[in-house]
Amino acid sequence: MVVVLFLQLANGVEPHLAGMGQKIFFDTGLSQPVGQSCASCHDPKQAFSDPRPVSPGAVQGREGNRNTPSLMYAALIPAMAVEDVYDENSELSYIIEGGLFLDGRSHDLLDQVKQPFFEKNEMNLSGEKELAARLRRASYAPELRKAFNGADWENDKMVAGLAYRSLVAFLREPLFRPFNARIDEFWAGKEDAITPAEKRGLAVFITKGECAKCHFVGTGVWPKPLLTDYGYDNLGAPSRGSKDPGLGELTKRENEMGQFRVPSLRNVALTAPYLHNGSIGTLKELMEFYNARNLEPERWGKTDYPETVNHEDMGDLKMTKEEIDDLVAFMFALTDQTLLKMKPDDVLPGVAEGVPSTESVKTFFESRRDRIDPAAER
Repeated sequence: MVVVLFLQLANGVEPHLAGMGQKIFFDTGLSQPVGQSCASCHDPKQAFSDPRPVSPGAVQGREGNRNTPSLMYAALIPAMAVEDVYDENSELSYIIEGGLFLDGRSHDLLDQVKQPFFEKNEMNLSGEKELAARLRRASYAPELRKAFNGADWENDKMVAGLAYRSLVAFLREPLFRPFNARIDEFWAGKEDAITPAEKRGLAVFITKGECAKCHFVGTGVWPKPLLTDYGYDNLGAPSRGSKDPGLGELTKRENEMGQFRVPSLRNVALTAPYLHNGSIGTLKELMEFYNARNLEPERWGKTDYPETVNHEDMGDLKMTKEEIDDLVAFMFALTDQTLLKMKPDDVLPGVAEGVPSTESVKTFFESRRDRIDPAAER
């Protein structure tokens, strides 16, 4: 709704959206029944992820079917787009990149923050009328109300829209994009920032492990490496629960069934368990899965969509045990130090020195609100 997108205070000053977004993020009164907040499934000390394979919902006995992804760097995920590329045979093909949720069903972050409120296995609200009513009763309601003129405060869509915008502003804050892992120091020229084992692991990451094919170490949508290409792939994750078609459910294309968006590897050591369904528990087990999945099918069991599994880039990498150990060691060099420095009583990580303000990098966050249809003929 356009009026929500450009909402301002009566005196012409936009409300402090990020501050309100933080309050909404931790508010356990916005679920039905009460008791669940965004932070219930996105623990700041776990890089805003969930250490459980899947997260339980507000309603006892209900749970999701996917592992909760980290919110660190989530604001830097580009909006979904269809790109045309040429393969090694100069044949034109099309790939999907970007989009929010692991299946890309939300075009951008503003779309994404809405859905958990109304998902029956998450916060379980009946609609924007109920969300707006709860926001009007919140302890921070007087602050929210300052953003409206007169009767607009009674407009459910506008009140809910302000909540969405506030959450987006919060997720764009510098604390979510510190880029202060030891690998960043190493890439900035500090040779002793990572250990010899981690350096060997970086070499495996780029070469024999073929990780960098999808987890780019170069820059793209941001001036520093995000360790992902934001594309989609079927890794052959061990089945857990009902079949999950991922991107294929959105596009209805057979060759995209079971594909999920490639995550950033930043803070990956804090975000176990792994893969879209939380089916693999440790980093070492995950590296062993990538290395020898094709050779040890009995170890991993069945996968949901075997016909679309990527057998070209993983599954028989022939890494040695020592190389796997080094690769695992390297993953620990990707953890932001602001997260490691959190104390038991800290609610949020601190802000790393030198991280640009949201306002100063605003152009990176601009998102076109037009939509693409990934199911369209391509």
